[in-house]
Amino acid sequence: MMSYTRKYIEGKKYSQDDLIPVIVLILGVSGGRAHKKYVEEKVYDLFRNEFSKDLYHKKVANYNVPRWKHDIAWAKERAKQIHNYMKSAKESGRGTWELSSKGKEYFEQLLDELKKLKNDDRTIHSSRRSETVPLISDDRR
Repeated sequence: MMSYTRKYIEGKKYSQDDLIPVIVLILGVSGGRAHKKYVEEKVYDLFRNEFSKDLYHKKVANYNVPRWKHDIAWAKERAKQIHNYMKSAKESGRGTWELSSKGKEYFEQLLDELKKLKNDDRTIHSSRRSETVPLISDDRR
């Protein structure tokens, strides 16, 4: 099913919900909290090819921000309101985005999934050499 944002904005390649795991990962590797501007910059860097298109630099109606920033902000709000992954501004401070305990659990889940993908990929490549080498060390043990 096509998301609202993809369906109604011609040329858009992702939904705001697609940005939620990216935001959670950025915050998670930043110790669970970071300034909004830092998160925006990191997301922009990851989506640079897409966000550099004119569509994402047009100002959003009723807001004086480019679409790419608007989408990141709404993804953060959806992560907070729908999934409870983020603390409120009252808890974190204005301009600071912080993972809730549920957000931290989701971050750990995402890390585990990424490690599994990396290990599966490494196992596939290593099977050609008949050896398995871990790609990510888990220092949390």
